Amino acid sequence: MLSLALSLGIAALPALAQTSQDWAKLNATVGGRLFPGIPFAQPCFSSFNGKHVTPDAPECTFVEQNSFNSHLNRSQFFGSYDATNYGSCMSTGDQCDLDWSNPTNPLAFEPPADCKQGSVPNFYIDVKNASDVVAALKFSKSTGVRLVVKNTGHDFKGRSAGPGALGLWMHNMKSLSLNSKFIPDGCSLKTAPQSAVTYAAGSQFQEIYQFAHDNNMILIGGSDQSVGATGGWYQGGGHSALSPTLGMGADRALQYQIVTPDGVLRTANACQNSDLFWALRGGGGGTFGVVLEVTVKSSPASTFQVANINWPVSDANLRQVLSVYIDNVTALAKQGWGGYFTVSNMVLLNPNLTTQQGQESMQSLISLTEKLGGVSSVTQVPTFLDWFHEWVGGTAGNIGLPIAMGSRLIPAANHATAQSRAQLLEAMLNAFNSSSFSQVCMTTPFAANQPDAVTSVNPVWRTSLYHVILTNTWEFNATLADKQAAYAASTKAADFLRAITPSSGAYVNEAAVHEPNYQFSFWNSKYERLLQIKNKYDPEHVFDCWQCGKCRYYV
Repeated sequence: MLSLALSLGIAALPALAQTSQDWAKLNATVGGRLFPGIPFAQPCFSSFNGKHVTPDAPECTFVEQNSFNSHLNRSQFFGSYDATNYGSCMSTGDQCDLDWSNPTNPLAFEPPADCKQGSVPNFYIDVKNASDVVAALKFSKSTGVRLVVKNTGHDFKGRSAGPGALGLWMHNMKSLSLNSKFIPDGCSLKTAPQSAVTYAAGSQFQEIYQFAHDNNMILIGGSDQSVGATGGWYQGGGHSALSPTLGMGADRALQYQIVTPDGVLRTANACQNSDLFWALRGGGGGTFGVVLEVTVKSSPASTFQVANINWPVSDANLRQVLSVYIDNVTALAKQGWGGYFTVSNMVLLNPNLTTQQGQESMQSLISLTEKLGGVSSVTQVPTFLDWFHEWVGGTAGNIGLPIAMGSRLIPAANHATAQSRAQLLEAMLNAFNSSSFSQVCMTTPFAANQPDAVTSVNPVWRTSLYHVILTNTWEFNATLADKQAAYAASTKAADFLRAITPSSGAYVNEAAVHEPNYQFSFWNSKYERLLQIKNKYDPEHVFDCWQCGKCRYYV
């Protein structure tokens, strides 16, 4: 395996790993499941890290066909990053990227183009059990090689990448099991049992939603079917189109199995390691250890009303639609509507209303958009999976291109008066105009009546009506100045919203890597306790992130 890595031109072994024998010993310890980290697009190149390689035409064709917006297929590869800039080293230009706007464009990969390792970890362990994680921790401690945890590559903060690192590839730990009378380990038998499902670390939302459908239940999750739920989604808070009625993912987590940085496999729930359990419910993925599984609350299946609101795309039309939305969104949130809103359409769902009630609730938006020439309606779907497959799965945001992101949670208080709504409208339009892609996520637990203190989720989520995502991008042959300009544009876009929401914040999983005052923005009043728990379980800061000061690959 090591000879294969060297023949492929893998960048020099991390400086603190003394010899190749160290890696060979690690490979033996993990049962031969140590592999070289190969960038996703490498099969298309004839030069890899400055050394000649033979392109693999069939593999290259697969890469080209799945380079852009192929969520599930890209997720199967360790060296694939949905936001491709995190597989590169932006400050040096080291990358291995195709032209996302035309993946077959030969200018991206034919000589003199060279596929560089970038920030794809040199090696990774295909993790099967806790022993693999313990072996990686021991290796990191003895050699100084940094560890990163990766599942599917869907991390808009780049925490699953790292130049010269060893990756823990959790993707193939897949299992789902139902316990209709679950009681967290170590809790009193007097604890009320409840229906719950346990996910292994690699379980993705596509599998989870199908499992829930097959078992006549609801398990909440995000809009991308490829995301590995157990990692950053649950640990970072987890927002969903069902959050307005059922709460955030972290609200529904009942128990974690985690290997902490001292190499101990721990159970964290309300009855044991409760401080760690609190931290894992919103404190950030890959921060307190390596989670192997999570057990979460399930809910009975139900039918849903779906509002599909469309209008002809224009700046004038968007202004009118957004104005009506801002005027009505507080009432819509209280009624339990959740979903997604872009510059061209709105798709929301509601488990609480009848079809007639749903039509009455959405009538102002339906009337306006039909007047503008759109086709809008409220219809009933029998299950959540039907809604997801028809309207949402894989459509929320592009992958396979570089992304500079900004975001903001918009509190209900900004909708309280006509003046504040007018101010918000202008800020939103300015933010959208400074972005190549923007999305309003009506995914906050505003009406879910979930207690705040039991999780480490930013309390601003409970008082906000929606979460706004703003992104900008660049071409495969962009200069450093081009990349910096994209980040500056996203900062400018978010600043329009930051200026009128000074006490709000941003979602840790979908925020700017340069988020100002990130401690307050991500965790508000809960940051200090989170830091104490971090120092308790990870005193040597084995698992750190961009805001923790270890980043070497952002512009």
